Amino acid sequence: MSIKHSLLALLTVGPSSASQLQQQFSDRTQAVWPLNIGQVTQTLARLERDGLIEVAGSITGANNRPAETYQLTPAGRELLDAWWAEPVHRPATERDELVIKVSLGAHDPGINLIALLDRQRRSTIHQLRELNRASRALADTRSAERLQVERRIFDLEAEARWLDRVEALTNPTPKES
Repeated sequence: MSIKHSLLALLTVGPSSASQLQQQFSDRTQAVWPLNIGQVTQTLARLERDGLIEVAGSITGANNRPAETYQLTPAGRELLDAWWAEPVHRPATERDELVIKVSLGAHDPGINLIALLDRQRRSTIHQLRELNRASRALADTRSAERLQVERRIFDLEAEARWLDRVEALTNPTPKES
């Protein structure tokens, strides 16, 4: 998750302090991805250092202490516009534990690969059922919680299809010498 871009997006509404940004992020994402105040203040310091935001003024916070507010600079707005315009590319994981487990199991004569795949498939389907139950209780809106649950459902459905594909692949035969 890009905290940097998230904070820049929140600053389009107007100047905000670190604690206000933390609260706005929590409100907009329904606390699905909590940010601690340290993450926010460190990110704001880097954004200011890089000329993407600037101090707009100060307010008295809830703890009766002064707090700086920040606003976007033109460079920050330009970076944010570029972020909105670019698609998100999810990097391939370097080490997918399930792929490693299946790859190793496929070459170990002591492992019943079909049983391994069946156990994984049952677990995947169980998770899918739980998430589908949870999704029925959510409002039919584009809330962060619904989006997160549905994304996980689609990921698990893809995993189930992959397990079916792995099972359908033929076993390599050992090369004869």
